[in-house]
Amino acid sequence: MTKILIVISALSLLALVHAGPIPKEFQDVAAGIRETCMKESSVSLELLERAGKGDFADDETLKCYLKCVFDQFRLISTKGFNYKAFLTLAPPDLKDKAAKLIELCGETTGKPGDMCDLSWNINKCMYNAYPDVYFIF
Repeated sequence: MTKILIVISALSLLALVHAGPIPKEFQDVAAGIRETCMKESSVSLELLERAGKGDFADDETLKCYLKCVFDQFRLISTKGFNYKAFLTLAPPDLKDKAAKLIELCGETTGKPGDMCDLSWNINKCMYNAYPDVYFIF
């Protein structure tokens, strides 16, 4: 189950927010992750929907929601974002895009010590790289 969640996370990072539906591979865990992370961050559904369309409000609740999603899949820590794990966990059909995201977003930073800000910046980078496949839990 943990591996499935990590794979789903990796895919979500490739596609984190789009106005379209969440791919069926993620539907089994998406609701639970959304519920957990909305409760933890207190983000509004409106901010999530806007982020899904590329409008990433400079809002702490949104930033910490995105960090929570990464946390669910153990892809972020105080050391930063684990791009190696992200690439390892990406499904075969998305490995090329995952590798390109590492190239494009691997140097992304946030405010020092602020994993919520880092998560927000990574998500913005990923959306800008692949807006057509980005979705948010």
